[in-house]
Amino acid sequence: MKLRRSSATHLRALLLLSSFAVSVPSFGQTQGFNAEEDASAARASDIVVTGTRIRRAAAESPSPIAVVNADQIKATGTQNITDVVNQLPALAVTQTNQTSNLAGNAGINALDLRGMGTQRTLVLVDGRRQVAAIPGTSAVDLSNIPSSLVERVEVITGGASALYGADAVAGVANFILKKDFSGIEANTRYNASTRGDMDTYGFDMLAGANFADNRGNVTVYGFYENTPGTVSGSDRPWTADGYPIYSRADSSQRYVVQDHVRNINTSDSAQVVLGGQLYAIDRDTGALRAPILGPGGFVNARPVDLDTSTEPLGTLLTDGGEYNGRYDGWFLSVPSRRINTRASASFEVSDALNLFANATYADNASKAGYLQMTAFGTDVVPADSPFITDEIRAAAGGSVPAGGLQFARRFMELPAPRTEYDRTMFQAVAGAQGDFSLFSQPWNYSAYYSYGKTTQRVRDVNSTAYDRWYLGLDSTTDADGNAICRSTLDDPGNGCVAINPLVTLTPEMIDYVTYSTHASKSTLTQQVVSGYVSGGLFELPGGAVQLVMGAEYRKERNDIGAIPEYDPDSPLFDPTIGTTAGTLVGNYSVKEAFGELHVPILKAVPFFDTLSIDGALRLSDYSTAGRTTTWKVGGEWAPIPDVRFRATYGQAVRAPNIGELYTANSISGLWITDPCNDYNLQNRVERTEYTAANCAILNPADTASYWLYRDIISSGNLELKPETAKTLTVGAVMQPRFVPGLSLTVDYYNIDLRNAIDAFGPQTLINKCVDQPTLDNIFCPLIERDENGNLESVASQKLNLAQYLTRGIDFGLGYSLPLENVGLGKGRLSIDANYTRLLKRRYTLDPDDPNSVTEYAGVFGSPKWKGVVRTSYANEGFYFTWTLRHFSPMRSSSTVTAEDYEDVYTPDVFYNDFSLSAPLTESIEISGGLNNAFDRKPPRIPGAEAGGANFELSYQSGVYDVIGRTFWLSLRFHR
Repeated sequence: MKLRRSSATHLRALLLLSSFAVSVPSFGQTQGFNAEEDASAARASDIVVTGTRIRRAAAESPSPIAVVNADQIKATGTQNITDVVNQLPALAVTQTNQTSNLAGNAGINALDLRGMGTQRTLVLVDGRRQVAAIPGTSAVDLSNIPSSLVERVEVITGGASALYGADAVAGVANFILKKDFSGIEANTRYNASTRGDMDTYGFDMLAGANFADNRGNVTVYGFYENTPGTVSGSDRPWTADGYPIYSRADSSQRYVVQDHVRNINTSDSAQVVLGGQLYAIDRDTGALRAPILGPGGFVNARPVDLDTSTEPLGTLLTDGGEYNGRYDGWFLSVPSRRINTRASASFEVSDALNLFANATYADNASKAGYLQMTAFGTDVVPADSPFITDEIRAAAGGSVPAGGLQFARRFMELPAPRTEYDRTMFQAVAGAQGDFSLFSQPWNYSAYYSYGKTTQRVRDVNSTAYDRWYLGLDSTTDADGNAICRSTLDDPGNGCVAINPLVTLTPEMIDYVTYSTHASKSTLTQQVVSGYVSGGLFELPGGAVQLVMGAEYRKERNDIGAIPEYDPDSPLFDPTIGTTAGTLVGNYSVKEAFGELHVPILKAVPFFDTLSIDGALRLSDYSTAGRTTTWKVGGEWAPIPDVRFRATYGQAVRAPNIGELYTANSISGLWITDPCNDYNLQNRVERTEYTAANCAILNPADTASYWLYRDIISSGNLELKPETAKTLTVGAVMQPRFVPGLSLTVDYYNIDLRNAIDAFGPQTLINKCVDQPTLDNIFCPLIERDENGNLESVASQKLNLAQYLTRGIDFGLGYSLPLENVGLGKGRLSIDANYTRLLKRRYTLDPDDPNSVTEYAGVFGSPKWKGVVRTSYANEGFYFTWTLRHFSPMRSSSTVTAEDYEDVYTPDVFYNDFSLSAPLTESIEISGGLNNAFDRKPPRIPGAEAGGANFELSYQSGVYDVIGRTFWLSLRFHR
């Protein structure tokens, strides 16, 4: 059955590709063009493409390059260029407005080529480095590059590290902006969902003028966009109406999907188990009452024995009633406000000297939203607390256990917690470029200086101070019978407020456990000086041998600030919150020399229409990581003009960035579970044959508690070394002359990354410690246990340990047909199909442990087939586009297999987007569209209902659309 599903999926994808074998262009490989005459023009002219600094025809690029042009950007109706570029099959789900609520750094929009991580994707603007948006990282926020300013985007997915340096392990995305603009263009946009939310308002204006007989140009740009409203899990039926889980009655059965379940601990009213029976406590009076269950009552596939279960409140499920949704309060898409301005100028003194300069300022504000505090059933009201009523004692058989009364509840009376982000970015570039002759060959040069600064401010609003919470929860009575905190007996002036969690919290209690902070301030400054010369050396039968030589110096400094209330060195430090964070200053510099060589051996001879080889080399000297060498070699062979073969092989090196090296020590709390507790020893799927023996050695005293709230200590690692990847691409380009305008491409890629710098989640570190053959491993020193063997804290830092291996095949098809050529009237039909077949995405946590290898191909975020097909019709200013996006079946986890599960995969999911534009006058154009036009809902496979949440390969929720159908309208004025 598994083979049949896989084969069917392959067949569907191949049929879809072949059915569009009459198709379009530049959203895919550069070999596809909008028209036959466009292709001829492109072949005839020499331009610079992202895959090389050598001036050559785009169709002869040595590496596969995907291109998104301005028309395709406009057809999406979004100002966020990330939403457009992420549709390319080579891009994995990463930081977007739909995923960044839980991923952290809300409002950041970044790219992740091949699923290798945003830190391994280099973003350029006009071929120059862009300053990162998050201090301590290399992640560029693409929302600082408004889509209406972009002329095209070129994405090269292999062999780019030698050309452009570190961070290009997986590839490069180069955003080419509109330049030398003359005239005025203004756009106003309105976007919203068809459910009456997600309102977005945007306006931008571009104006430019030439002077000095068109030798000079000045262009200015301004942009404003605001999405003020919020969309949370309670606003969509697929996240509000319970959620699907895998369940089974006993181990002899396979797991099946059980839908619409709700946890008992999500009620607004406290839930307690007394005398083997579940009770709810009235929030206003404190009286016991029967819980309001869903129509199915308790729906656990394996019934929970309330008399013997140690944690019934954490495991009981129902299908409705008074219980809330799992995702209530979580933002499905973060609100944001963006402002961007840019000014550029250029002046051609002569052919040999063209001066240019530009400056960009961006201000982005966003916020993340979370659920109010939830007690999951392990929190306890002490047995001597005055808040335990006589009714509760009577229902418990006369007295509550000596360990206290366990309860579960969601505290909806608490204000909704938020994290607010405000980021400003300034970058200025000045340089010169020009043409000259050398060795009787044309040469050119380009040099620039760039200064960039990012400032990020972060504050927490309405957060819960868990240290205060547990102090307040530990209540007793004073000599007069008044409720007080137990800690107050020893420290009368500590300000602790005794908390009664069984009823609605009083304003005094709420004020005590919640807090809002001042903002932290972190800055990143980047300076780059870079230049190169390029030109011909001598002639060979295939043409002139082309050489590039260049050098670059880059210096970065990070001043990482801390929220004052978390910083022990700040006068505003509040130790009762339970979170600490320090400040630091980190910096590094790198000096680089690079070169590139293109050797055209033969041209226009039998069996060798073209034959050439290419090479590139980059030597780097980091102040932190020492010297590194990056290189690549490649070649092209076209036996006839219709078919061209290409290949590149190289070594990519990435040095650790400032955040990985210097992250300031911070301590925060997190709910974790001990793999040595009774439940995990019996049921944790990832446990190994060594787990039980290792746990016996550790011998924790507490094996009953499941969830534990413990300290997580995060820090940088100055011992990190560079990571190294070997990259290979092999492909072919077919442009048959008997079908003018048709382009077909196929490229195989393979990236093998070793000694990868990676952060392992605290739970992963805890599990891996006891899953190894012995406790003498690299993970256990990061785990702190007390004298009784119980978990106390986890130290989380990045290590040079992991391995990534990803390989697959990219398919591109483009065709553009003038309809009058086939007697169908005026206009042009264009179709563009791009698909990727993911063959492998293997992640090895610990190369010394054969059990730590995980295959993620086919898991959420890594579909085996991902594609986008755009069909367009254009005629005299009228433009219509249909975009079809496809994800092949995926499963929620690598451990979900057909042997143990009945419903393993989601179905094939297709999204349909439609857009059209039409001129109203010569200067005014109106356009609009529908995205996810048929309101395709997320599949009902566990995790997919929230967008494809995957906790194995970092949390992400943007695989499936969780917003639903949206529409947009735009009015454009140009003159």
